[in-house]
Amino acid sequence: MKEKEILHKIISFIGRVELDYLDEIIYDIYFSTGKKIPRSHIIRKIIQMSKKSHNFNKEIIQELKEEKKTSFKKGGKNV
Repeated sequence: MKEKEILHKIISFIGRVELDYLDEIIYDIYFSTGKKIPRSHIIRKIIQMSKKSHNFNKEIIQELKEEKKTSFKKGGKNV
């Protein structure tokens, strides 16, 4: 018997550019298949695809280090 997947609710804030990108994907899927899907489904798929990428974690770490460096150079706080 297959175990039921436990889902967790995550609340996140994203910028307008990222939101527009998600909506663009959703509209492409809707116009090509006729199916409406929620943004959370797209985010879940992106996470599943990123798990298959071997360099994904390294890329994230490198980008965060670069953001931290530029943030401190500008005198801003690292959030």
